[in-house]
Amino acid sequence: MVYKNVFLFFILVLIGYNSFSQKVMVHVFMINKKASANNDTIYYNFNRSLTWSDFRGKPDNNYFAGAVTASGFAFDSKMNFDGRNLYLDIGIYTFFTKHDSWHKPDITSAYHLLHEQHHFDITRIGAENFLEKLKKAHFTKDNYNRLLTSIFNKVYDENEAVQHQYDAETNHSINQQEQLEWNNKIAAEMQRLKENIAIKD
Repeated sequence: MVYKNVFLFFILVLIGYNSFSQKVMVHVFMINKKASANNDTIYYNFNRSLTWSDFRGKPDNNYFAGAVTASGFAFDSKMNFDGRNLYLDIGIYTFFTKHDSWHKPDITSAYHLLHEQHHFDITRIGAENFLEKLKKAHFTKDNYNRLLTSIFNKVYDENEAVQHQYDAETNHSINQQEQLEWNNKIAAEMQRLKENIAIKD
């Protein structure tokens, strides 16, 4: 089970602003954010899987699920003006919040942990989809703010739908055959993302 806290953080800096430019130059990238071990936030890292000790929230015994993964993706944006063109930098990151994530005392197996990890993985896939859609978008001086928000909302809703589909088809991990199929599907997608990152590096 997953729910998201999404923070839209805009850092808009106009340097030497006199008039709107004719072009918007867009640079979209994944931010490699890091947090200390005692930080409440974990940023997605392909080499760092979730552990049960990351789930520090208080379990809701009235809630049907055995565990909850609180994850989301967000972006920082920065704009600069050089006197002729606008430059828009959009950095995307995926996060997990410990105090909002929890598991019940009887949910401690590696099997259940992998189910929750895949919620976080699906969130990361959503962040990648957001990045790809931004790369294809046609930003102008008049639409960049509206278009950026619109694309984010659309991808967020799509990712939310996948999260619900994952839980519905696996019956929150109870259906072991469906869970195995999702495990394979998500593992393949994460491998593809890692290979793409390696190529870019």
